[in-house]
Amino acid sequence: MLFVFLLAASIGSYAFLNVASYAQDVEAQEEESLLEHEDATLLLPDVMFIKKVVETGKRLLPAS
Repeated sequence: MLFVFLLAASIGSYAFLNVASYAQDVEAQEEESLLEHEDATLLLPDVMFIKKVVETGKRLLPAS
């Protein structure tokens, strides 16, 4: 009787973990596709700061 219970629990755990893994993979793929679309409009503050410093430096330096 105990063996049957352990076997049923093992099969149930295996099935649950497979379903949870599949759901997590699908969710990760959806999130990755959303991130790919956001990358085009993503602005990093440190990059914007460096761009401003370069632009300001170009204006302050005399043209040679």
